[in-house]
Amino acid sequence: MPPADTASTEPGSEKTESHDGPRVLHLYRRFHPDYTGDGIYFTRLIPLIASHGSTGDVLVYETPPPEGVATLRHDGVTVHYLAARERPTPLALLRWLIAVRDRYDVLHIHSHVDRTLLSYLTMRLLGWRVLFHCSLDDSPTDVLSGYRPLYRPLVRLLFGAIDRFVVISPLLLRRALETVPRERIVFLPQGAMLPKTLGDHAERQATRRALTLPEDAIVLLNVGSVSRRKGTDWLIDGLGRINDPKVILIVVGPILEQDFADELARKIAKLGLAERVRLVGFCADTGPYYEAADVFVFASTAEGFPNVLVEAMAHGLPIVMRFLPGIADFLVRHGETGYLAATEDEFADAVTQLAADPARRHAFGLQNRSLAERNFKLEHLGRGYDVLYRGGIPASPAPDFVVRFARDLAAGPAAIGLVEVDTPLAWRPQLLVVIDTEAAFEWDKGTYTDIGDTAPTRALARALDVFRRHGVQPTLVVDQPVATNPESAAVIRALAAEGCEIGAHLHPWSSPPAVEPRDEWHSFCGNLGPPLERAKLAALTEAITRLLGRPPTVFKAGRYGLSASTVQSLADLGYRIDCSICPTYDYSTLGGPDFTRFSARPGWFLGHGAPILSLPTTAGRLGWLARFAEGSTLSYQRRIGRLAARFNALYPVRLSPEGASLKEMRRLTRLLHAQGLRVFTLSLHSPSLSAGYTPYARTQAERDALVARVDAYLEWFLGSFGGEATTLGTLHARLLREAPPPTIP
Repeated sequence: MPPADTASTEPGSEKTESHDGPRVLHLYRRFHPDYTGDGIYFTRLIPLIASHGSTGDVLVYETPPPEGVATLRHDGVTVHYLAARERPTPLALLRWLIAVRDRYDVLHIHSHVDRTLLSYLTMRLLGWRVLFHCSLDDSPTDVLSGYRPLYRPLVRLLFGAIDRFVVISPLLLRRALETVPRERIVFLPQGAMLPKTLGDHAERQATRRALTLPEDAIVLLNVGSVSRRKGTDWLIDGLGRINDPKVILIVVGPILEQDFADELARKIAKLGLAERVRLVGFCADTGPYYEAADVFVFASTAEGFPNVLVEAMAHGLPIVMRFLPGIADFLVRHGETGYLAATEDEFADAVTQLAADPARRHAFGLQNRSLAERNFKLEHLGRGYDVLYRGGIPASPAPDFVVRFARDLAAGPAAIGLVEVDTPLAWRPQLLVVIDTEAAFEWDKGTYTDIGDTAPTRALARALDVFRRHGVQPTLVVDQPVATNPESAAVIRALAAEGCEIGAHLHPWSSPPAVEPRDEWHSFCGNLGPPLERAKLAALTEAITRLLGRPPTVFKAGRYGLSASTVQSLADLGYRIDCSICPTYDYSTLGGPDFTRFSARPGWFLGHGAPILSLPTTAGRLGWLARFAEGSTLSYQRRIGRLAARFNALYPVRLSPEGASLKEMRRLTRLLHAQGLRVFTLSLHSPSLSAGYTPYARTQAERDALVARVDAYLEWFLGSFGGEATTLGTLHARLLREAPPPTIP
């Protein structure tokens, strides 16, 4: 680090330039701008923020000052070192901050250094705005988990000293929302300085010669420290699976873990890759390496927001990376701007495809460059921080970087652009049947047990006799295994010829590209980044189109995992009907949607192009308080919810033979009909129509009892209750005529 312009050790004695905006103090625990990502990023960003009026200095808590200098200038940014004055402690920090209380207006905390939070609270009381920057594993949820359980309520209370939590990635936003209300969180991704133009072939070759890289090589570039967290060994293992000797790997970054570097050296020798792997070490200017590369590769296992991915996009490179939750699925458009990989074999396959196809590499790179220009210009981020420091909420600088989760539905129908509608009361009760036609797996053990077993589908044609007897044509929403297994596909094709409508049922874990972890969070498709969710939906849509000769227009999310991004993808792919909503049920403890603010009424999704009809699973609340709950507020129902459910006073029930008795199904139908509902959807899973596959039909006797409930309910609904059966397509056309979507101004 260069010597300082000034060497005064007394805070507040330095001259400051005139400004017309807030004065910001950036607080770091350690500050090594030469190689620490956040240090590099903000030394570039602070001058850009200043161009909008908000000036900024840096206070370093722990790092000893270079050459004993207490205050210096680095790349035009003033850096103060607390350790130059005294041993760093929270009390020393508080004294320093109070001494400069008139010099700054905003405390921007990049490292949580005061576990008492006293200094944050004091500066807030003195009139400063306090911002907490979440960039790796320091979301408010993670910070809170670092305290003993006894102290966590107090820490939550002291979090009130922080005006805003700034998160830089979808993963950190997700974690922050577990602890802090959405209105106190600001999402600002990172950006990069974009090269004005992309070099041509001649310039690339000249750069390669200057870097002593083979001109005919396919250069895979990784920029980042050599450490276990960065997954350098994973990249080397992947390279070892690629037989083409022209494919080489260049790693640019400092060695942070020497023992790990020694392991890599042994691995490189064992795999015979000495001529194909180059560990460059630290490089102050990585630009030439980006210019010389063909593909950017990345394998880190933990990141806040890897700025190197944006830099690769800015240089027009395709990206191949190991799946990184909350980042990879939002940044990389699989098959359009790069590839996501779950294993070294998938990594090798993706690289091999790109190595053999220069045109594809070029097209992917141009797409990435365009995304970077629209979303990740560092100048735009500078403007956003200036707005934030002035007390405002910056508009999203990244219009294509949309972050929405299934949990957003807790706000109610408006969160996904849904307008519920009333059907004419003169209608006879209408009955729809939707069967989730899917592979069987052990529900109680998790989605990882789903290996695509479509055996229950063999018996589906015969099992539908119970519906045929009553003149009911079910809609079958099918998942990827059912749509692609030849045996099950033949069954579905025959049932479609018989008149059953066929829709799509997206299970993320079994739909390609299957790169994400098989866990609760990722089992709800609305939690995936929009590019990955759309890629999965497009693959399922294509599979069903091949099966039927026409694209499906009906959709139901697996596990009801809908989000606003899901609806947009449905609109883009031409779907007309969605059956994903399950009113009154709350799956938020699993990471899924909370439907307690939704009703069983049909509705229209607006604002996503052509309106899409919502036909929810019919569900409501039963119990001896049910008739009194209709007029009560939702907040009241929630307050008494757990207690009421325990005493069967008020509990949610789906219109389904799975988990509901015939008496409950009839009672729910009467109750909702009395409240004005005229459209009812009976739902169940296809494996329940065979014994031994679901908790609802573990034995043949349980399976027969389930079918008997269906039979008795259909006889009652279509008989004494006065209802009639319909199909989703028929009802869609009728609602367009008699309860059309409202127009948007």
